[in-house]
Amino acid sequence: MPPGFLLVTAEPGAKVSLEEFQDWYNNEHVPLRLNHLPSFLTGARFSASDSLAPSWLAVYDIDDTATFQHESYTRLRANRSPREANLVQRLELLDRRTYEFIADSGESSLTSSYNPANPTKFLITHWLNIPGEDAAFRTWSEEAFRSLKGVEGWVRTRTYNCIDNLKTGTSIVPSDPQAQIVPKYLAVHEVLTSAVAESPAFGEASNPGSIAQIEEIRTWNLYRAYPSVAQGNIQTS
Repeated sequence: MPPGFLLVTAEPGAKVSLEEFQDWYNNEHVPLRLNHLPSFLTGARFSASDSLAPSWLAVYDIDDTATFQHESYTRLRANRSPREANLVQRLELLDRRTYEFIADSGESSLTSSYNPANPTKFLITHWLNIPGEDAAFRTWSEEAFRSLKGVEGWVRTRTYNCIDNLKTGTSIVPSDPQAQIVPKYLAVHEVLTSAVAESPAFGEASNPGSIAQIEEIRTWNLYRAYPSVAQGNIQTS
């Protein structure tokens, strides 16, 4: 199976303080995954730089999409601690989306992406739809990579196909199917400064031929890149 990617956006809301949210994420939620599951290759969190909600983003590189169905991972949600179960119920939004890898422009010497050693400081996320099947999106991805190489401040782009998603939270009406609809495709752009997102060169290069329907564009600042068992840079008990 192809490599996987997990992307989660969250908004604490009025019922969860930022201090409580950060403590849970940093000291319980992330360690349960990165400290114990070798399938989680990297993990990083970002805060919104565009003043939009949701205001928090977490991203994880996964070795195989089969991980999303493996008991070692699914039990983490099925057997949440009382603390986590209570907090998740109070969040304004928790939007979890799993993806399979489509294409990668290639690693860069400028950053280590989501590895704690020189992590990427800024991300631009493009959620989009495109006419045709996955093959059309792969072609679009390759054309975008060629165009983006000429954009100053661009580092790396990876593209993905959404295979599952679930939104929960106090702002979501569970019975409303429209609330669960998300764009099929995702492009994650790593850049050196948040200003890259505003440049005409990036805008043109990130949608070659203007054939993609861009559903949402967000910009993010690095909050923290985490060590992991897979990287061999944490001590395990």
